[in-house]
Amino acid sequence: MIPVRQFLRICHQQAGILKIADSSGKELTGRQVLMGALVFRHFFHRAIFSKDEKYVGILLPPNVYTTIVNAALALDKRVAVNLNYTVSNEIMNQSIETAGVKHIITSRKFLDKLPYHDLNAELVILEEDVAPKISLGDKIKGAIEAYSPCWFVDWLLGLNDISPDDVLTVIFTSGSTGVPKGVMLTHDNIGSNIDSFMNLERIDWPDILMGVMPTFHAFGYTINIWVILTKRVRAVYHHSPLEPKIIGKLTKKYQCTAMIATPTFFRLFIRKCEPDDLKSIEIPVAGGEHMPIEVMDAFEAKFGARPLEGFGATECSPVVCANILERRRVHKDEILRKDGSIGLPVPGVLVEIRDIDTGEVLGANQVGMMWVRGRNVMKGYLNMPEKTAEVIKDGWYCTGDLAKIDEDGFIYITGRLSRFSKIGGEMVPHEGIEKIIGDIIGLTPDEPLTVIVTAVPSVRKGERIIVLYTDLKGKKPEEIVSGMRENNISPIWIPTVDSFIQVENIPLLGTGKLDIKGAKNLALSLVDVE
Repeated sequence: MIPVRQFLRICHQQAGILKIADSSGKELTGRQVLMGALVFRHFFHRAIFSKDEKYVGILLPPNVYTTIVNAALALDKRVAVNLNYTVSNEIMNQSIETAGVKHIITSRKFLDKLPYHDLNAELVILEEDVAPKISLGDKIKGAIEAYSPCWFVDWLLGLNDISPDDVLTVIFTSGSTGVPKGVMLTHDNIGSNIDSFMNLERIDWPDILMGVMPTFHAFGYTINIWVILTKRVRAVYHHSPLEPKIIGKLTKKYQCTAMIATPTFFRLFIRKCEPDDLKSIEIPVAGGEHMPIEVMDAFEAKFGARPLEGFGATECSPVVCANILERRRVHKDEILRKDGSIGLPVPGVLVEIRDIDTGEVLGANQVGMMWVRGRNVMKGYLNMPEKTAEVIKDGWYCTGDLAKIDEDGFIYITGRLSRFSKIGGEMVPHEGIEKIIGDIIGLTPDEPLTVIVTAVPSVRKGERIIVLYTDLKGKKPEEIVSGMRENNISPIWIPTVDSFIQVENIPLLGTGKLDIKGAKNLALSLVDVE
């Protein structure tokens, strides 16, 4: 599937049906979405971009304009670069330079909320540089094309010339473990992943997605934009996942049936939303980080639907595997979900678990490195062939995650290689220590993350475990250490009392995921390295 060509056809099918809406009150039918994208395409092509300008930046939150702008760039056969507006000014400019972005499409209302200054590209402001300057000719062309047969628009705009291997977008990795890399995702990467995800989860008309994930995140880009534009699913957007009460009201108003978010945001919904707000949600999908069982229990108890944990990576477009909603069972003997797992591979995607040292493919329930192969695997990192070669071998992508596959094919993440410390020759999982500490202090699933484990170098042990915390719920570090010993936790897992450090905030990325690099850097700034 070439997503932009399929977009034309779906919008023709849903011409008079509400297709997308957002919290500003905007509501657009399929025909209006198509016409808007075509009008924007003509304006951008005529007045903004040079013929050879390939990569175009987008600095917008989830809303109807973000979706239309992304579609317009695809219609103009340009590469959309949805920039991460939660990173520093320096990282933002590194991304701009890496992609060779000359123009960034943004909104004045949104830009004024951001801390950026001196971005190394020309800003195209929707309210000032686009809306008032769209010509009558742009509108007439867009209207004619919106009512024309799809084959004619394909020919007129040269969409027939798009190769499946052409790049549709560049998404910069979150930078949780290093400098962001530009992931090149092709039309075939995105198109095949959409088909795989939709076939696995069995999402279709009349489902409505509550879209809260930012489009600089691979899930937000693929699901919020291109699933909506290429399938019969509709969407309602809100610009921030950190405003659960507004999200709850929108979900209730439009009776949304699907939602994709990180566990951090699910915790917010549990705390802040009323039971009636999200009772229409049938398919709550959690990704981005491990979904604790207790959070699943709490969400189901309050809203009636049990979250489905899945797994993805930017480099995989992003969906690799997921659990499946049991009420959408086709065959009575199907095993569709196992809590604690990240589910089954989506159709067309292969997953192998390999020995970290030898590369040997391991059997059932053996822990090793997780490798992925399929049409969803990225073309590569933009202008970084050496980095690409480090993670892609013979078409297989190395995720960097330690995992196992059980006898039924369900995959379990046992840890991220970057979230382990090697102490005394043994691999010590940071998440395991966090879980133990959380149990001791009585951390409940609806509470925000207050404890994070990281490590700093140690001459004596190789690494030293550090616990950064905002609140230990009345417990002292001495009590926690004592509690770990009483529970017979391995001594090398137990941090020393002076390794507990109170901080103002736990480092998080804009997607709600833990900022692994930020946590480590914070620890290094607060601890005297041995």
